[in-house]
Amino acid sequence: MPLSVVGPLSDTISVSPSGNGFVVGESGIYQITISINAEATVDPDPDQPYLDAIMTVNGAPIYGDTTTFFKISNRSSSTFVVQASLTAGDEVGVSISTSFVVLGYMNRFLTIVQLSN
Repeated sequence: MPLSVVGPLSDTISVSPSGNGFVVGESGIYQITISINAEATVDPDPDQPYLDAIMTVNGAPIYGDTTTFFKISNRSSSTFVVQASLTAGDEVGVSISTSFVVLGYMNRFLTIVQLSN
């Protein structure tokens, strides 16, 4: 999920060199939020496939398990929030996949807030 802009209060968070995540500059406990709109057709259809979104740290699922993904249905907006302990230099991102070729996404946001050191 390409990202390109870091918010205005981000003196310790930067865009990763790949542009696919953010790098935290300080170790601590963080709240990570993703918000994504899935879009394929003009009408919601419960029989259509989902987007699968997995939060990642350094390219691996945040919880170390590829089955811990979030399902985002067609024509809907979904937001997911987790808290995690991160180390300075960790790259946080989101991996998105689907088996439905025309299902895409838009209006994606990744927010990282440091809660404590």
